[in-house]
Amino acid sequence: MTAFQKAAKGLTKLFMITLLAIGSAYGQNITVLRAHVPFQFEAHGISIPAGDYQFMMGPDSRSLLISGGHTGDMRVPTITTLGGSSIFRDAGLVFNSYEGKHVLSEVWIPGKEGVLVSTTQKKHKHDTVIAMIANPASNLSGEQIFEQTCQTCHGPNGQGNAAARKFFKANIPDLTSAFVQSKSNAELRDIISNGDQKMPRVEIGQGRVRHLLDSSSVEKVIEFVRTLKPQKGS
Repeated sequence: MTAFQKAAKGLTKLFMITLLAIGSAYGQNITVLRAHVPFQFEAHGISIPAGDYQFMMGPDSRSLLISGGHTGDMRVPTITTLGGSSIFRDAGLVFNSYEGKHVLSEVWIPGKEGVLVSTTQKKHKHDTVIAMIANPASNLSGEQIFEQTCQTCHGPNGQGNAAARKFFKANIPDLTSAFVQSKSNAELRDIISNGDQKMPRVEIGQGRVRHLLDSSSVEKVIEFVRTLKPQKGS
């Protein structure tokens, strides 16, 4: 058993159970990043070989779970959040490079604050690895995504929610109307991905941990919207 495995063995079982419980209770309240790290690196004093890893950020941003690479799982406490939204268009892992080693320093998620994992006073440079977000909507149907993202304002049948109209003081379009249904898929795709007037772009998740829909999920929503029909007598 490697030093990494020994350090991780008794440390992460409870953490994993806690994360899974939180994820089940709050839907998708955990951010999971996937990245190929091309060099050996350190996290919390443990040396980790190069490889493919998942970096799982808990909802309170106080800890990070690193898994993969056939080395087991490891919980890494974070130091603090870094003010301001991410400077990266994609998710990014920043490593401090010095004395021939790489140490995981920062984790950035688009639209969120960065998280500081470690720091050093030694002279160093930064090496960045771009990560992919494991999208929480990837295994949902178009109807399920609609329920988690659009239904609050547009209602379960797409004809609108009176309470939402009153709250936002906006005329929320009836998705079953000719006005909406006559729009092309490209137009709907743009509205979902970028927003339109008072409508923000569509995101999924809970609290601060929210994600833009990936292209596949956007297409699922459009397919579901096309199935919406006006109710009789409306």
